[in-house]
Amino acid sequence: MNEFPVPLPAIDDDYTLRYLTADDGPAVQDLCERCADYLELITGLPPGSAEAQSLYVALPEGGSYDDKALIGVFTASGNALIGVIDAVRDAPEPGEWWLGVLLLDPAHRQRGLGTRLTHRLEAWMAALDARAIRLSVMEQNTRALAFWRRLGFVEIERRPPRLFGAKESVAIVLRRWLACSGNALP
Repeated sequence: MNEFPVPLPAIDDDYTLRYLTADDGPAVQDLCERCADYLELITGLPPGSAEAQSLYVALPEGGSYDDKALIGVFTASGNALIGVIDAVRDAPEPGEWWLGVLLLDPAHRQRGLGTRLTHRLEAWMAALDARAIRLSVMEQNTRALAFWRRLGFVEIERRPPRLFGAKESVAIVLRRWLACSGNALP
């Protein structure tokens, strides 16, 4: 995994970002267990004992560990891990970033944090020469799909049904061109 030359963005007075290391594994696992609703929706299974490990090793097609950043979202007071962002540069293509996950503790959802994080990440990625961000949402995750569409992400592909854990799902791939990239959609 990588720490990129552009500093991670500031979020606000309540939350901070920092790169996660292997030492953060237990806190990441605890977050995954608190986010059982998401994992059960996607996989049909409760969180397993290696959920954190899977976040550390997951790569999209064409991705490299040298271009992967696993970022923690922490409360400013108490420094508790309340979110994880998995971002991979130049995947699936140069200049595009793959957002593997934006996982937030249920107690911190529905407060606008996901939107603020996304806007700050877009600026950070653009400073690292990103032209676009891609991600995938499982078809049954209708709230996430609506969230990403509200932020201007557009569907570019539906992948054939595939087994994720115990649940067969269709992955919907979305992309958003960044305004500073010259490829922004009107």
